[in-house]
Amino acid sequence: MPVNIIERRKEILGLIQTNKRGQAEAKARALLSDQPDDAETMSMLAALLIDRGAQGEAEPLLRRALELAPHSPVPWINLGRMLQARQLWAEAEAHYARAAEAFPHNAIFQLTLGQIAQRAGHFAKAEQAFRHALAAEPKNAATLTLLGMVVFRQDRFDEAAEIFRKSIALDPKFAAAYGNLGNVEQKRGDLAAAEAAYEKASSLDPKDGLSYVSLGMVKLRRGDAREAAEIFDRALAKFGPERRAAAWFPFARAQELGQMPAGFRAEMARLVTRVTLTPPEGYASLAEFDKVLAEALRADPTTVWEPAGKATRKGGQTGLLLDNPREPFLTFEKMLRAAIDKHFDGIKREKHHPFFGMVPETYTLDMWGTLLSEGGHQHSHIHTGGWMSGVYYVALPPTMGTGDARDGWIEFGNPPPEFDASFEPQTLTYEPREGDAFFFPSYLFHRTLPFSGDAQRISLAFDVKPTSWRK
Repeated sequence: MPVNIIERRKEILGLIQTNKRGQAEAKARALLSDQPDDAETMSMLAALLIDRGAQGEAEPLLRRALELAPHSPVPWINLGRMLQARQLWAEAEAHYARAAEAFPHNAIFQLTLGQIAQRAGHFAKAEQAFRHALAAEPKNAATLTLLGMVVFRQDRFDEAAEIFRKSIALDPKFAAAYGNLGNVEQKRGDLAAAEAAYEKASSLDPKDGLSYVSLGMVKLRRGDAREAAEIFDRALAKFGPERRAAAWFPFARAQELGQMPAGFRAEMARLVTRVTLTPPEGYASLAEFDKVLAEALRADPTTVWEPAGKATRKGGQTGLLLDNPREPFLTFEKMLRAAIDKHFDGIKREKHHPFFGMVPETYTLDMWGTLLSEGGHQHSHIHTGGWMSGVYYVALPPTMGTGDARDGWIEFGNPPPEFDASFEPQTLTYEPREGDAFFFPSYLFHRTLPFSGDAQRISLAFDVKPTSWRK
């Protein structure tokens, strides 16, 4: 290879490292003009384009670089980054699976494959990837902890505890390993051990809000409601609107005082909004579009009956529908985003409020379908990964309750079934209607009441995940 090309590449890399990205991009384009089949320069230019959001231009460069240099990890890495940046998660998972096969000893590919598979709930695939990464780097405490997390999600609690202890032995100051060990000990019923693990995690990393809030959860389960409430209150002040802290703070106070805080039901009422969506272009009505949605959801191949770790009972739940974008879900996403943006436009901000205090500017959406059969329901839960959550009603059985008979309705304000409340919960119940959605903060406990009848109750649930905030 000519020395001139190597030197020009070094110059581009130096500009990137000194954050002179505009100059680096210009130099890379000039080099490619002279050497149009230089795969390494294509990869560098594509990386610069991805960083400034020009994924559309980066993609053909990366795919061409991969054709020219299939044995170089660089185009594999950058194409994977581009797929993640565009949130093409299903394609990204397939890409990293191929990369991991092509580079079996490259821990980066295995780790990234594991993390993407974990995000999608493919825990067995994630476990396999993390084990391959550990084979390349057997003393990596962080990878061990990732492995422990997916083993934990498969309900192998004793094995997960042992993995986390190995991670701690490798790195006694690794806070995440202690925090995850606390999660396992909670599941195994050893609340004292869980409390000790969370305290250790919080002391090692005072910025670890997850472990600190989990400490409050254990305090609550062990009967120390006052200390739990104080932890949740401090967490909200220190870490901002942490979802679990916002969800459990009023219940901890109620457990301490024997009754729900004054105004709790009124607060819920202003947090829950019913929205009727606008029919998409090409459809005469929402009812016409809902029939198409219902058919697509019934046929979706990712549906799992009573998925592990989820709130659904006597029903099925799809995977994340936007991970593999397709119709009619892309059309639904467009109409849903229009309704969400309009909703955000109407929010009057309230300083320090866990929901009204901030309004998303840009956001991603996670969306999945739920198909409930007779007796189907969802027990009370929150969405810890979202900011605002919601549900859209696609098809409802004719046996849904009306008036005082509230079969199949959505209820807000009940704590989860495993929580032994010493107070009378205050709840609000709403009747679903086909074509309507409910928007609410992700920290608001909600459940679906059981219903009878042969027809399915079909809905689309979603989480709004902010990527920037309105000023």
